[in-house]
Amino acid sequence: MAEFDWIKLTLLCLAGAASPGLSWLLILSMSASRGTAVGISGALGHGLGITIFALTTVFGLTALLLALPELTVALTFLGIALLVYFGYQLVIAGDMPLPDKLTTQSGFIAGFSIAIVNPKVLIFFLAVFGPFVDPQHTLHIKLTMGALAGGIDATVYVGVALAGTALKQQLESGRIQLINRLIGILLIASGFWIFVQEISNFV
Repeated sequence: MAEFDWIKLTLLCLAGAASPGLSWLLILSMSASRGTAVGISGALGHGLGITIFALTTVFGLTALLLALPELTVALTFLGIALLVYFGYQLVIAGDMPLPDKLTTQSGFIAGFSIAIVNPKVLIFFLAVFGPFVDPQHTLHIKLTMGALAGGIDATVYVGVALAGTALKQQLESGRIQLINRLIGILLIASGFWIFVQEISNFV
């Protein structure tokens, strides 16, 4: 792959990770609610999820999803269901639907799961990352592409987790709960918006 293509891919991955979205909201809330260590472990888990998504894309996921559009729809609706669930829990409790004594390992798993089921991630890899994939690429190039996407994502989300901790230090618990409820409303609205978009595709 040409050097200019690597630069474009890097900038696109950075733009994708840095654009606020559903994963941003959840990692931010996780860090503010459960502390820096849990937030950072969630960010690293999210980075691993992105790495796996990138690797499965370069090794043929794009072709599989294009051949089986039903699988894309199933993954999207699974993501929508989880978004609405997380959003509902945030609105009702003002807190993440996670154990009070959440370990860093559990945070890692939560971050990984968020990356895997986030519809935005699926769309990004199909529409943006996919065009860079070439069956003629060597194994080294494919692995580097996956590591690049995951490394950039993990770095950005560690920053998001640290921002969540700073937010917690600046605000009292009541305001943190209010912010979490607002995040929950945004998640539910996003889930319904994606659902409407998907339904419109069938009409």
